[in-house]
Amino acid sequence: MRDKILRDILREYDELQINHKETLLNRENEIFAKIPLVKELRDNIISLLAEETKDIIGDPDKAETSISYLQNEISHLKKREEELLRENGYPEDYLTLKYNCELCKDTGFVGELVKERCKCLNQKILTRVYETSDILDLEKQNFDTFDQDIFPNIPIQGRDITQREYMQNLREVLIQYAERFPTNERKNIFFTGKTGLGKTFLLNCLAKAILDKGYTVLRITAYKLFDRLFFSSLKDKGESLQLFDHIFEVDVLIIDDLGTETRRNNFTQEDLFNIINDRMLSNKHTFLSTNLNLTDVQNRYSDRIASRLFDTSNTMLIRFIGQDLRTLKKGRHIS
Repeated sequence: MRDKILRDILREYDELQINHKETLLNRENEIFAKIPLVKELRDNIISLLAEETKDIIGDPDKAETSISYLQNEISHLKKREEELLRENGYPEDYLTLKYNCELCKDTGFVGELVKERCKCLNQKILTRVYETSDILDLEKQNFDTFDQDIFPNIPIQGRDITQREYMQNLREVLIQYAERFPTNERKNIFFTGKTGLGKTFLLNCLAKAILDKGYTVLRITAYKLFDRLFFSSLKDKGESLQLFDHIFEVDVLIIDDLGTETRRNNFTQEDLFNIINDRMLSNKHTFLSTNLNLTDVQNRYSDRIASRLFDTSNTMLIRFIGQDLRTLKKGRHIS
């Protein structure tokens, strides 16, 4: 399955490059017809490049001086081209080849001698493999769509702060976390609290902000994650290993709704410990959410798992408190 996904994605990269080149060709034809001088400039640049190549081959000793002169001339012609485009109402880079990903130039790979998968390729693979991982919902759930007005503006019981203020503060904390990513001292975040308080929404906000910085994110529910690990280990050891590879390679792993997974003797606990522990040792970021309180988490999982989750030197523990938004009938809600 993974090989087919990779082939399909690489084929899409090829199509992207063809489309980019066709777009550029159409733009060139448009500009050459409207601004003939740009065509003359382009022809002069081509001639200078040919002359530069000729000088390098013909007289290497004089090549350095000649190349410096020719490059200055080419730079001057390119600046003149940008001026002509700007004067005629076009962006300066209108005749520049555009890419969806500037890192890999839409090839899927980066590096000169040693080629490595670009982050955009890794994210495409992860998105395809986990089509139901909610990663596609992030355009609707991000810090920009955060609506403070859906939270009650009344003090939280036992606190001198309203639920709205509490969530506004939390939003700012997570924005700062995303801005510092990936150099954060604490690599793990653990959201706890009852349903309907905004845990999943803010996890998605954080995921979107990190994705926008060019890092890879995999978000999956605990139920789905451990079901896949369990059944793939029974059917296909290779598929199970591939799944683990995805989990350990991704920059950010988000496990939502911890505690909803099916208990299968020690399988789930061992998998959970291995994931948290190995990612921690690899300095990878792992975000988790649960509807359980801390006591329930400690009772449900082993002491060594609890010690990883409650290790405040490496984990930011965030408690969601207040009224369930779904009972407030505000017309829209987050959960």
